[in-house]
Amino acid sequence: MRQQSYRHRTRGGSRAGGAVLLVLSVVIGAALVYILILWFRSDTKEKDVNGVLAEASAAATAPVITDVRATAVMTFANGGSAGTAYRQGTPELPSYNVLVSLPAIAIEGDRYEIWMVKDGISDVKSVGMLDPRADGTWAKSFTIADPLQYPNIIIMVEPNDGNSGPSGNIIAQGRFE
Repeated sequence: MRQQSYRHRTRGGSRAGGAVLLVLSVVIGAALVYILILWFRSDTKEKDVNGVLAEASAAATAPVITDVRATAVMTFANGGSAGTAYRQGTPELPSYNVLVSLPAIAIEGDRYEIWMVKDGISDVKSVGMLDPRADGTWAKSFTIADPLQYPNIIIMVEPNDGNSGPSGNIIAQGRFE
């Protein structure tokens, strides 16, 4: 008996099998890439979640500031004492009281204006004009948001020129300590 040759069938079968193996390899490779992408993304999310949890834990253990009481001794540019500014209350509801002895304003229409200043004078906030009192002193009570962000207080003479920015003509200044 003669053995039958399967060579022809095997070759044809191997071509079809090779194509199947190629397609199967591409599908498995794509699945692995997809799984790796999901794995790296989940790792990043886990790190993000862990970072947020660490920040929340640090914030929870940080001391809560409930009192913003402080005093700022107001001094003239030449170093003499001009008066005092007081801050009291809480971060949510702070109040300020300023009482200073300043000279009379020389030019009619000019005014003394109070400016709260962040460190570095990169951000200033006007809190209003000082009011003259019968005893010759000047006073003002006011509130501002974020009191701990503005540790410096400056009083300037502001001309009545329509400019809402600070003039730079500093009369007295202090820092809440």
